[in-house]
Amino acid sequence: MVKFTKNKAAPGGGPSSAIGITRFFDADSKSPKLSPYFVVGATIVFIAIILVLAPLF
Repeated sequence: MVKFTKNKAAPGGGPSSAIGITRFFDADSKSPKLSPYFVVGATIVFIAIILVLAPLF
């Protein structure tokens, strides 16, 4: 028979992995903030450039 013991690493209850994920998403990073519109627009421009240059090779 298997005997389960309480995890002493997370006294607040809940699994420790959930605590780590919460702390990760709450952390403020120093990286530049990019708008989703900028990312989509840059992707479309990049694809257009590739399509224009592809026949040249």
